[in-house]
Amino acid sequence: MVRRYLRVAPLLSIALAGCQDNPYPIGRFVDPGCQAKDAIFCSGFERPDLSDWDETVVQASAAVGQTEELSRSGRGALVATSSNEESAAVVSVEFPALRDGELFLRVFLYVPDGIETKTTNILFIGDLPAPDPFKGVDFNFEAGAPEIFTPENSPDRYTSTTLVIPRDRWFCYQVRLVISEDDGIAQVAVDGTLALDQAGLDLLPPGGIHLLRAGVDWSSLQTTPFAIYMDDLVLSSTLVGCDD
Repeated sequence: MVRRYLRVAPLLSIALAGCQDNPYPIGRFVDPGCQAKDAIFCSGFERPDLSDWDETVVQASAAVGQTEELSRSGRGALVATSSNEESAAVVSVEFPALRDGELFLRVFLYVPDGIETKTTNILFIGDLPAPDPFKGVDFNFEAGAPEIFTPENSPDRYTSTTLVIPRDRWFCYQVRLVISEDDGIAQVAVDGTLALDQAGLDLLPPGGIHLLRAGVDWSSLQTTPFAIYMDDLVLSSTLVGCDD
């Protein structure tokens, strides 16, 4: 198998065109800060009502919305918070189901200093989200380290042993998924440095991969307050670099 790795930013650069050239119907929102050539969906969180997303989901002690107080580019960013366990506050979008090929996500994140991360889930890509049933891939922070949780596999949880996320600044977070029932690959990079690289995974849920959720997708057992900001998100069929 030929494997392409998420490593340093120069290897990830792609030419830019525009979301308006996107053949997928959900790539309908043209955002000046969101111009990846092969984007399936993109959002700079510029709409105050977040209407470029399909749905907003809030459960228990959590909240999500647009903020203009802290953004990486443009006017707005997403802010999601939780204040107790088993809570969720996300925006979500559906896209045509994928059953093979590769999927890439690039988003900029900001996590304030001094906030705990106890298996805090901030992104989901898959079929059916947590808590139950759950079919897809959760992207978590565990004690500040990037983590993926894939319930169809054994082991089902992989936590980076090489880095923890930066605090009090925007950083680039990238995902690469190779969609396969037996030979799936999940990679996570932070600021261009590979944090997780897992192969031989089942990454083909029954309904295919067709759902993206962003925010606090599940606060797990974390009872202390958590907050995360997101900006310049791109979901694409090709690599999207930190400088794109």
